[in-house]
This record gives sequence, structure tokens and C-alpha cells, in this order.
Amino acid sequence: MTLRATLRERIDRMIAWRVDRRFDDVHAQLGELRGRIERIEGRLDELGGHGSHLGERLDRVARESSWSANELARIAPQVAAFETRLEQQARPQVYTGELADLPEARLLVDVVREEHARVRARLSLVSAYEERLRRLEQQALAQASR
Repeated sequence: MTLRATLRERIDRMIAWRVDRRFDDVHAQLGELRGRIERIEGRLDELGGHGSHLGERLDRVARESSWSANELARIAPQVAAFETRLEQQARPQVYTGELADLPEARLLVDVVREEHARVRARLSLVSAYEERLRRLEQQALAQASR
């Protein structure tokens, strides 16, 4: 081997060694990233469940969320009206009057209390009805997914 070939070989080895040293950090970072990706893929597989797809599960959640949002939008005006009426009844206007007006005022207060009791009863019935609907829908979804 000639001197020139020997020098060239040594220079090539030194350059290769330096390049390899600089890429050691890059290779280590790539190894860490591969490990992270594998862990994330494992988590996604766990979320997917046994034999089911994550997309199907998300679609079901989206449907239920959409139904709940629709029901909330439907009930919100009624609840707001009830709250307004209750607030008005909680802070009635005080009218000054004579002693003869006292029985009529008491009668009005009793009417307001009765109406309040009816509203509470209706709201509890609506709540129970919606809870029953929710349970029936969950049963139907569970049977459909089987």
C-alpha cells in the first residue's frame, strides 16, 4: 500500500469517526422518539378495546352528546322562564294598603305558594321522565352494540 493510500484511509477513518460521534446524539434521540411512538400506539390500542374501534366509540359518544345538547337546548327556555317566575315570587312587590286588603293579600300569597308547589312537582316529573328515557336509551344502545 502506498503512502498516499494509507493517508487517505486514515483520513477517511478519522472523518467517519467524527461524523459518527456527531450523529450519536441524533441516533439516541431517534431511539427515544421510537420508544415514545410505541408507547402511544400501545395506549391507542388499549383505548380501542378488544375488537372495537376507537372511531366507533367516539361516534357513539358524539351521538349521545348531541342528544344531550338538543335536550338541553329544548329545556333551557322553560327553565329560564321558571327561574324568572320564581325570582319574581321570591321578591314580591310590597303594596301598602288598608287592613281590609289583608285577606286578599294572604289569598294571593297562598295562590303563589300553590303554584310554586305545582311547578316543583312538574319539574320533578319531567326530571324523572328524562331519567327514564336516558336509561332506556342506554339499554337500547347496549343491546345494539352487542
